[in-house]
Amino acid sequence: MSPDVTMDVSVHHVDDNGTVKELHRASGGPWGVACVSNTFIALLTQIFGKDIMMKLKDDDVEAYSELLQTIQTKLSQVYSLVDRNTKYTVRIPVSLVVMFEKITKEDVSTKIENLHLKDDIECLSPSKLRVSAKVVLSWFQAPINNGIGHLSGILSDPSMNDVDTIILVGEFAKCPLLKTAVKEAFMNKTIVIPKYPEQAVLSGAVVCGHQGNK
Repeated sequence: MSPDVTMDVSVHHVDDNGTVKELHRASGGPWGVACVSNTFIALLTQIFGKDIMMKLKDDDVEAYSELLQTIQTKLSQVYSLVDRNTKYTVRIPVSLVVMFEKITKEDVSTKIENLHLKDDIECLSPSKLRVSAKVVLSWFQAPINNGIGHLSGILSDPSMNDVDTIILVGEFAKCPLLKTAVKEAFMNKTIVIPKYPEQAVLSGAVVCGHQGNK
């Protein structure tokens, strides 16, 4: 499995002489780490509105880019999520809140309360939202479930009966939630995760390139 922007699954057989044969070509869907980021953007859109989010993207490109980077940084912290009672602080552009309140004449905290989200989301300041672990965990549920479902479908084929090892690579492979879900779903398989899974695809391509030039 190579979950990143998309979650792709491919199956290979390694012969005793080291040659690799493809048994199932790469297939999957938009269930990688980008799916989690998109879900967070959807939450902000729910709170601030589509027009405000588009205006931020068009009028303050730097702030919007920093927001996307912040999401990735926050996700790397969530990779070690263990305490479901924890609330996570996420930094958002001050210009987003200022723009929202100036255009709508509405307070962000009031908007959150009107959306019945105040138990899970709190606006600490013009630059910070605090989000409950329950909400954060929900962002991961769909991509993980979809990916495992797709993999299960592939491995259910009788031609895959001899597959005994699953290797997780890519950015999303660092996520303990994904690791746990895969191990629970495929208890009869050996699950392998490289030390630096986000670099594994690139490293493999380099190795293949060198071998091909021999």
